[in-house]
Amino acid sequence: MKILVYSLLATVWSLHIYARQSTHGSVYDLYTQTPVKGASLYSNGKLLSSTDISGRFTVDCPNCMLTITAMGYESQTVAVKNSSTQLMIGLTAASYNLNEVKVYAGKSGNNLQQAKSVAVLTRQDLHRNDGLFLENSLNLVPGVRMEKRTMSGGQRITIRGYGNGTNFNGTGYKAYLNGIPVTDAEGTTILDDIDFSILGKVEVIKGSASSLYGSGIGGVLKMYTLKPATYGTRISQEALAGSYGLFRTNTRVEYANEKSAVMLNYGHQNYDSYRIQSGSKKDFVSFIGDFHSNDKQTFSVYAAYNNSNDQLAGQLDSIQFAQRKDTGEVPYLKNKGYVAFESYRAGLSHHYQFSTHVNNLTSAWFTGYKQSQAFAVGLSSNLAQNIGVRTAFGLNFTGKTITLSGSIGAELQKTNSFKKSYGLSNNVTGALTGDIELSAMQYNIFTQWELKLPQGFMITAGISNNYIEYGITDRLTNSANPAHKDQSGHKTFTPVLTPQISVLKSLNENVSVYAGISKGYSPPTSGQVVIPQISQVNTGLRPEQSIQYEAGAKGTLLHKHLSFQVAIFDMEITDKLTSQAVTDNTGTVLYTMTTNAGGQQNRGIEAEAAYTIQPVQTGVFSLIRPFVSYTYSSFTYKQFRSDNNNNTKTIDYSGNKASGVPPQLLNAGVDFISKWGVYLNTTWQFVDKMPITYDNQHYADAYTLLQAKLGYRHAIGQHFQLDVFAGGNNLTSSRYYTMVFLNANFSGAAPNIYLPGPYKANWYGGFNLNYKF
Repeated sequence: MKILVYSLLATVWSLHIYARQSTHGSVYDLYTQTPVKGASLYSNGKLLSSTDISGRFTVDCPNCMLTITAMGYESQTVAVKNSSTQLMIGLTAASYNLNEVKVYAGKSGNNLQQAKSVAVLTRQDLHRNDGLFLENSLNLVPGVRMEKRTMSGGQRITIRGYGNGTNFNGTGYKAYLNGIPVTDAEGTTILDDIDFSILGKVEVIKGSASSLYGSGIGGVLKMYTLKPATYGTRISQEALAGSYGLFRTNTRVEYANEKSAVMLNYGHQNYDSYRIQSGSKKDFVSFIGDFHSNDKQTFSVYAAYNNSNDQLAGQLDSIQFAQRKDTGEVPYLKNKGYVAFESYRAGLSHHYQFSTHVNNLTSAWFTGYKQSQAFAVGLSSNLAQNIGVRTAFGLNFTGKTITLSGSIGAELQKTNSFKKSYGLSNNVTGALTGDIELSAMQYNIFTQWELKLPQGFMITAGISNNYIEYGITDRLTNSANPAHKDQSGHKTFTPVLTPQISVLKSLNENVSVYAGISKGYSPPTSGQVVIPQISQVNTGLRPEQSIQYEAGAKGTLLHKHLSFQVAIFDMEITDKLTSQAVTDNTGTVLYTMTTNAGGQQNRGIEAEAAYTIQPVQTGVFSLIRPFVSYTYSSFTYKQFRSDNNNNTKTIDYSGNKASGVPPQLLNAGVDFISKWGVYLNTTWQFVDKMPITYDNQHYADAYTLLQAKLGYRHAIGQHFQLDVFAGGNNLTSSRYYTMVFLNANFSGAAPNIYLPGPYKANWYGGFNLNYKF
């Protein structure tokens, strides 16, 4: 009996000792909250454990310093205390690796295993220059162009030549911020209220990803704000000042421990501008929080408020632009043109790991904004609210030689907007000219699977079913206004199936090749759905659709010093939207409607490479990294006409180059980091001349830009970290544009179409100072 009692006591004591000394937890991607498989945990140079497929680990390491490393991520060191029983460790993407950074076109996996062209911009990439204007970083990505109408708003992004169908905001791609859609249910993306200065990571999926994300022929833009990367409390103050009254501050508080990570940031930005009546003022407040109740469950919260005002001076004609004039359009100046934007975003997501085989990520959000805009001939007001939910189950089944993983889910989004318009002349508001209520809804059901086979083969296949509905109510239609043409109507589009399939072959652990085909779609806007002159719904209207064929290679060579990605693609766009005039028997135009007619073929090559040198011997530099990227675009119209009337006035544009797409883009640069903390980032960019009209009779000139940033980063004692820097943009004083209004009418006076960039070099300087308790 005594032996039994002693044995039980010994067992209990051993379990107590194990429980006291054993530490368990999870390693995950800090931004996407997805587990990191195969991360290594070291203490004093000794490997203690590695994470499993769910990112979990267990180590016996009481009162020690634990270092976590994973391919494509920055290493992190955390203190393990005797009382520690659970550690939740978030890793951020490594700054200088092109292909090992984790990306999430569908599920977890590194870029080398993604059978698609995906670009990843890290915090280092986003702050190669002043870090305030996303186009400076995004335009270095092959196949991607970002333009803007104001100093810090009205952004238009084209991916593989798709998305320039409007001169206001963005269409043709889907954008997310911390998992919350920025693109509304009508397919419009407004980026005026995004604080680019606190972004920590940006992913660009090129080409349709409709099998997972719904609408968007161009692709998907996924943005993530900064999050606390290390345990402890940190206070940061950032300040930047520059030419033309540029001034920016960020005040940030961060806190992170084993159970939670939170960040609160306030930013203020002012820019007097290099143009007449083009100043900009913005205020941002952002809160981000991740809360881990255990190593299976994470709640994430994101909330933001923005208030901005960007002045509008209008555009320049080609002569004014060539002469570098600082002027604007008279109606804009008399009306004191502006865009005022006030918005809020709130989202909650919940990630739960049921087992090593099943997990779920569910997000819900509510966003809204109030926009007021004074332009050349009117004043518009828009109040919009957006609500939605997305859920996806992740499944993983691992065999001895075959692995099957995938996701099944759905996304629903509804936008209610109230749009009013007024006449405006000499800054005096006129009569109400429009009063529209819009209800737009998009929802899709999706699934995507990856099958890993022997010999390095992987097959990816997915499909989604997509639904779109518009409801429009014209409040000016009433008995007291009998002459008004009713714009009310309801349109439910036929569901669109968007499948995709690809095959990837890993040649070795460093290089892979792939080929795939995918289908995408982009819906018409609500304004194209109704024909107001006859008060009827445009029942035959269909979304634009695309089929994309893509092949590529990516990897690292020369002992992983050389990283590269190459992709070739052929995107065939059908059912392009164009206008059609309806006439009477005498040929008089009664009204114009939108119809599907013709297509466009986008063929291109995208390539990028970077060579990283990290000298082993003692010297001046700890890192030297030259890089280059190149885009070739051969985009042409197919059976595309000025209208669908097929009469003597119809112009056939078939065979012409697509307007608004430079045939060639070339970027190059070098990064230097010294052993003493001094760093230098340089970038050179070439943009080819491009056609700006359907008939290819008018072109925008080519230009080059040179930018550089010099800084010094150093730790002061054990608590302070200082980064001081200075830089310049457009150092060669090139004449360039920030946006061109496309397909304007040149038959009369020269149209005003150019938004000019600064004609001279502009400078900035600043500091980032943080204190860690």
